Amino acid sequence: MKRIIILALVSLITLGVSAQQSKQASKGEQTVTIQTNGVCQKCADKFKENVPYFKGVKSYNYDMKTAKLTINYDAKRTNPDQLRQEVSKLGYNADNVKADPAARAKLPACCRAEKGAGGCGHSCGNHGNANGHSCGNHQESAKGCAGHQDGKSCAGHQDGKSCGNHK
Repeated sequence: MKRIIILALVSLITLGVSAQQSKQASKGEQTVTIQTNGVCQKCADKFKENVPYFKGVKSYNYDMKTAKLTINYDAKRTNPDQLRQEVSKLGYNADNVKADPAARAKLPACCRAEKGAGGCGHSCGNHGNANGHSCGNHQESAKGCAGHQDGKSCAGHQDGKSCGNHK
């Protein structure tokens, strides 16, 4: 008897999920996941302020850890390429669509940092990992990046070498 009840419940749940998917498909709803180069909470806020207002967007989710933007949209009103263009206009890369340079220049400095670079508060703006930050923002002719907030100097960098001065 328990098996019959469990089987009936599983069947109902399966039918419910299937019906919901059919309903979304009949409405023309689609989902796209777009890889962005967002790095911080301000990036997430920028998406929150704008993505819901893109033409055809039903809902969205932004995962700050992976910088992926998942958008549910009405396929009758927009498509993934148009959504990528809209993200680009905000100043962010969207898969293979590069960020609009003028929009990117208007973003806060933390949002313009590369993934893994934000959050440490160092003025050279390109530190990454937690075990001895990598300063990939130095050119051979521009050695040193005085002005770190932790008072440490990165004298002597050459093209992405780690100084090991940071904790």
